[in-house]
Amino acid sequence: MPTPSFESRKIVILTIVLSIGIIFSLRLLFVQVLSPKWNEESKKISETKRIVEPERGLIFDRNGKLLAANKTIFELRITPSKIQEFDTTELCNLVFLTKDSLKTKLKELRKYRRLQQVLVKTIPEQNVAKFTSLMYKYPGFAMVEKSIRTYPGHAAAHLLGYVREVDGEIVKKKPYSRGGDRIGISGLEKYFEDELRGRRGKNQFLRDAYGNLKQLTDSDTAKSGNNLVSSIDLALQHYGERLMQNKIGCIVAIEPSTGEILSMISAPSFDPNLLSGDTMSRNWNRLYRNDSLKPLFNRALLSRYSPGSIFKMVQGLSSWELGIIDKNTKIYCDKNLVGCHNHSPVNGLPDAIKVSCNPYFYETFKRMSTMNDGKDIHEKSRKGLVTWNEYVTSFGLGMNLHIDFPGYSIGNIPLPATYDKIYNNNMRWNFRTCNSLAIGQGEMLVTPYQMANLACIIANRGYFYYPHFIKNIEENSIDSIYRFKQYTKVSSDKFELIVDAMQQVVEGAGGTAGRARIKGIELCGKTGTVENSRGKDHSVFIAFAPKYNPKIAIAVYIENAGFGGTWAAPVASLMVEKYLTDTISNYAKEKRILDANLIPKNDTDF
Repeated sequence: MPTPSFESRKIVILTIVLSIGIIFSLRLLFVQVLSPKWNEESKKISETKRIVEPERGLIFDRNGKLLAANKTIFELRITPSKIQEFDTTELCNLVFLTKDSLKTKLKELRKYRRLQQVLVKTIPEQNVAKFTSLMYKYPGFAMVEKSIRTYPGHAAAHLLGYVREVDGEIVKKKPYSRGGDRIGISGLEKYFEDELRGRRGKNQFLRDAYGNLKQLTDSDTAKSGNNLVSSIDLALQHYGERLMQNKIGCIVAIEPSTGEILSMISAPSFDPNLLSGDTMSRNWNRLYRNDSLKPLFNRALLSRYSPGSIFKMVQGLSSWELGIIDKNTKIYCDKNLVGCHNHSPVNGLPDAIKVSCNPYFYETFKRMSTMNDGKDIHEKSRKGLVTWNEYVTSFGLGMNLHIDFPGYSIGNIPLPATYDKIYNNNMRWNFRTCNSLAIGQGEMLVTPYQMANLACIIANRGYFYYPHFIKNIEENSIDSIYRFKQYTKVSSDKFELIVDAMQQVVEGAGGTAGRARIKGIELCGKTGTVENSRGKDHSVFIAFAPKYNPKIAIAVYIENAGFGGTWAAPVASLMVEKYLTDTISNYAKEKRILDANLIPKNDTDF
């Protein structure tokens, strides 16, 4: 066999070299240009993405005062694999940690050596600048800027709610959230989370071989959350919270002409800043678990109370509209039928409201219950109760009033099914079984905001707007349902007489709310004293003012405080005067309320 020539070998070698070069070139072309997978991998190696958190939207009161704002803090984070020796004494002094606490935290965080983790949630504000200048001494440590919620008004805790970092359960329910995010947990912070949270941004940087950031290559600006203007008057809210100190109950005040809620107080209350920052969990547990007065519970929106005698106006108006009585109908105050306080003779419906005569309204309930045809008293009572329910619910009682808030009670206005269930036989009950409904007792339950809305209805002479907390949303608008009037089943011409009667409750001789009088202001109101099987009666009062072109309607409910005219009425009058005039004319009345401690001495008094 002939030996290959040198030229032949040269050609073979060149062919092999060229083939290898072509193969490598094609491979590099595929990896670096054609393949999206490897293109992304190369970016991971050469670039890094930094998330930019948006500022949460602000919440203002109706006069532009800040209710909820943001505060910048700095977290101290570590990457355990990058930590070198450092001065533990100096670090502990800077971040207010004990050496034992630091040692414990470092041991726990070293389980995840390559992950950046939070060592201290908030570096003391006074040490931030000093720590910044010393960061070169702490490799593996990083100061990260964060924004937390703060409440400059120091009021309206139940209304505003609170914000906290998401946990695993929240992340599952809210796909847009991620570890470290803060989200609204209750109150307006929760209901308007989508408007308040804003949109994240991101910055893309080039890294060098040592992991240092060198160049910004791409940027998507974060968008701050939308600001909210609430209907709350912060000055009135502060004043109401002062008046309700050492009391259990609530106040709701509404502007009748719009349905805007001016004030919502649940007592006992607390500073909303207790549920912000590092101490939030500890404070929440103290408020929730260790306080028998349940200050976290929103009594204004969640409590279901008997309305008591304030309901007599609904009973009277409904009876009048149905033709069962007229404005001049006289009914004898028969105390054998039901207990009643001593008062002057009742000469018609206005008098019955003024002196709050129980037998009068018992009789109207009886007439309403038996006005329909039926084979017997049971069938008549069933039909009568259905009619009664239709009229009562048209006043917004026991109905969903579509409040812009996450969770509230709607109470209970009984129907025949209520008593069928109680007595397990629809032939075992009739109007006599449930006639306590006529005076706002029995199985009827309403909420304080519905009581305030009832005051709005009478102030407006027969209609209301759905109550709401927000006046304006930046780059958006409030729901249109808050702009439409909702009418009762009672014609508007009948309300003026009730308004006159309510004025006499406050200003007339023998009226039950003389303590609520305000010099120079026509206040129209109605007292209620609600029976309480577990202790002293509850004190109730609803009112509005001025009599014509009313600016404020209010409901006050104070638990275990006795007669409505003794405590709830003067509290309401002080709130009304403060809102309308920004002054208080009767300092003795104010001092009496501020000094009063109406909280039962122990739980057995409830």
